[in-house]
Order: sequence, then structure tokens, then C-alpha cells
Amino acid sequence: MNKTLVYNDDGWSTYMRYPAPMSPEDIVKATVLPLVGSGVKIYQFCALGSHAVNYRSSFLPLVGEWMKSREGINKIHVWRLRTTLENLIRQGTDPLEIVTNACHAHGLENHFTLRMNDGHHTYLRADGSVEYPELYSDWLDENKDLRLPIGRLDYAKSKLREYRLRQVQEVIDRYEVDGVDLDFTRKRPWFLAGDEAKCAGLMSELVRELSRRVRQKGKKFTARFEHDPEIMAKSGLEIEKWLGEGLFDHITLGCLGDQWPDPPVDWWVTRAHASGCKVYPGIEGQIYQLKTTVGGGTGTYASTDGVHDGYGPPSLEYMRGFAARAYHQGADGVSLFNFTCCDGAFARAALSELADTKALEFKPKQYVLAPWWPADEIRIYWSLFVSHVRLDPGKASVERSFIIADDMELARRLDLERPSTLTVEMKNLNRVSDVTFGINGTELLWNGSLYNHFDNGCWIDVLRFPVPLGCLQKGENTFTLKRSKENPGFEGAVELRKFVLDQRFATGFSPGRIA
Repeated sequence: MNKTLVYNDDGWSTYMRYPAPMSPEDIVKATVLPLVGSGVKIYQFCALGSHAVNYRSSFLPLVGEWMKSREGINKIHVWRLRTTLENLIRQGTDPLEIVTNACHAHGLENHFTLRMNDGHHTYLRADGSVEYPELYSDWLDENKDLRLPIGRLDYAKSKLREYRLRQVQEVIDRYEVDGVDLDFTRKRPWFLAGDEAKCAGLMSELVRELSRRVRQKGKKFTARFEHDPEIMAKSGLEIEKWLGEGLFDHITLGCLGDQWPDPPVDWWVTRAHASGCKVYPGIEGQIYQLKTTVGGGTGTYASTDGVHDGYGPPSLEYMRGFAARAYHQGADGVSLFNFTCCDGAFARAALSELADTKALEFKPKQYVLAPWWPADEIRIYWSLFVSHVRLDPGKASVERSFIIADDMELARRLDLERPSTLTVEMKNLNRVSDVTFGINGTELLWNGSLYNHFDNGCWIDVLRFPVPLGCLQKGENTFTLKRSKENPGFEGAVELRKFVLDQRFATGFSPGRIA
């Protein structure tokens, strides 16, 4: 295995999805043991917002304890969390200590990861108001002036920055973790709207001081950012400076809550590698926006292919395609994020295949385009997005490039290539014949497959096209959408909403074939 997998353990899920109380052995069995012998080398122990926490702190309450005493949230997952944490602490230990020791026993690093401004879950208070459970804390209740109008933290306040320093210092003094990670995907904003540029230097001071303290202890200092560097910079994070100064040992990449199937990995690699920082783009354990604007599983079966099913974990083929593309752009590995709370099982083979570029060669893959990028904003999954692969009235054609990682010339010489299938979801298409679809100059012929469904406020059409042998090439490929016919009086754009290329290779030897 020549690549590294980073495995981020959501700070709630392990203790909420198993019967309580969990013993130390139960914790290890559910967290670390499934990763032993795989390509995972770095385990990230998530502390969520670290205001009400899942470890022993001298000044912060346990997360489940606070939710019970202040909010009266009596759901079984909250009871499980609280009961397990209280039981472990009575035994003189806690999940962070247990997981750290187990990682070291099995040759893994354990990094404490802190979500810098988490607030993506909501609970109803008794009075009907909404609160973020990640922000439950006596200390924050006593310091309401440190919060933005939307309720999350205001990093312009020096007392808030001192609070973060105290949290991290306590962890690196008390626990034998191998590193500390700052998760900036959970989540913007950090400052009052309009103050981002003015306050950016304050966040930089905090990050530099945390980097100094963590490394002084002989530990690694890392961070997680949204895939889009422009969005990060606009929010007030001086990411290019931080990378140029070599503040991080590695970075992982992700989104607020969605998949980003074809992110600009090369932008990060170019800047991070210059200072010796490794780059691990992230795969989310739950797929939302790729298929539908409604999140979560609503059916009665577990998904096996989140892209096509519309919910659930990504397929092995999707993860192969994501990783192979990332490695083509220079990534050092991939990050697996929120896989402990995915809706359904994911393929265990991913834990080894994704860390081995040779194992990925000529395996079936699923390549997906993100037509909402470049984005003005990456929204959480239930929001609408604007497709940039669109034919506005009067526009004749539009192109979008995508990457294929495999050496297709070699695949053809070895007789491994098999016909692939392109699935597209189109908005505002009157007839299929109104447009043509092509890849690398080859026009694709519709196979007659049609699924008409309601989404994004109108009826949408899902079409499938066989991709001929010899059409795809290693590296950059070009998808083209051309207009064949205008529809007079219609002023909307013909939009590509989804692009899913299921690439096929021979998986066995079958003698005898006529085509």
C-alpha cells in the first residue's frame, strides 16, 4: 500500500449506535479493530465543537450529561451516549484515552480533531426554539457575547480565542494523542458578515500559536478545509499564507455536508507540497446532493450505491474513482469522513484498495461531475444549486472536462476495457433530440432509458448512454452538450444536473467473444 487513509470518527455516532453501556473493549471493537491491517494509518478522534465533550475535561461538561440536565432530550441515542460516557469515567477512563491506547497498540496514529465552529445539528428546546447541541456548554451560556447573531462562535473576540487555546492545551497535556486537527468545514462564518478581511489576521494568530504549541509537544498539527479554496479565503481564512508558512503536517479536504466528487485537488497539492504538507481529499460517508435535494434514507432498504440510489454510503466504484482521480492530481491519500454514521454499510474492500494505486488499476469506477462548481456557495444538501453546465437561450454548446485515471491505451491492449455507461440528469429538456451529448468528439447515442421524476421544483429527466470502446482516454476528457433545436418562447436554460460515468473493465477471463 503506497497511499495513506485518514479515518475520521464522528464524535457521537459510535456511542449512539450501540447498546449502552459500552465497555472499553466494546469501544475498541467498534472503532479501531475494524481498521487494523487496512490502509488506514491515521485515526481522527472527533470532539465535535468541544464545548460539551466526549472525554474528561477539567472545565467542560460531558455532552450527554449537559443535554439531559439542561434540555431534557430523552432520545435513546442521547441516553446511550450519556450512559456509556458516565460508565467509562466511573472506571477511570474515557473514549479518547481508550481509542488512543488502542491505536498505538495496533500501529495507528490517533489525532484529536476539533470542529472549529460546529452547529449543523438542531434540537428543539422546550419553548420551541432551536439550538445547536454542539454548542451546549455552561461556559458559552455565561459568555453569550462571544457568539455571533446566528449562535455560533465569533473568533474576533480574544476571550474566545483564549478559550480554544485552553481546550487544545488541556488535551495535549493530558492525552498521548499523536496530533491535533482543526476542522474548518464545521463551519463558516467565523466573523460578523463583512468583517472577514479585517479579522482574518486574528484567526491566523490563533492558528500559528496552536501550531507552535502542538509541535512543541512533538505532535503533528493538521487541518481540514472545504475543497473550494476561494470559499475558504472569502470566509477569512488566510489558507495560502498558512500553507506557505508550513504550519501543517497534513491537510484533509471536504464539504459542509455533501460530496464533492471532482474537487480542485491540484490547487491544494501545489501549495501544500511546497512546504512538505501532505494532502488527503475527503470522501463523505453519506451522499446527498448528487442525486436528490432530500437527504437521508427514506426507503425501506439500505443503499448500496448512494449516487444512483439517492442516499446512503458511496459505492466502492465511486470511492475508487474519487481516489484514482485524486492520485492522478498528486494527492498523498484520501480521508474517510463520517463513515461511522453513514446510512448503510460501505464496502470494506475500500479500506485496502484506496490505499494502493496498483490495486485501483483497471477496476470498475464511478466518475461524477459536480455541475455546481465553481460555486458561489456550497450549501448543505437540501438547498438548490446552480448548474454551470447549461445552455442558456441562444447558447449553442457548453463543455466540461473530467479526469480518467486509468491508462486506457494499455487497457485496450490488454483487452480489459468494457463499454461504460453515462447517466445524465437534465432539467428543462423538451425532447432528447433537442441536444446532443458527446465525449472527446464522439457523439453518444441514447439507449432509450428514461426516468422522469420531480425534483428542484420541476420535472427532470434521467437519460443513459452507452460510451463506446475507445472513447475514453487517460487524463483530461471533454464532455460536450450541444443544442440541436431551440424551443421558441421558452426562456429557461437546459441544465445538466447530474453526470455519472460508470466505467467498466473486465473483472474475469471469458474465452470466446464475437465483439
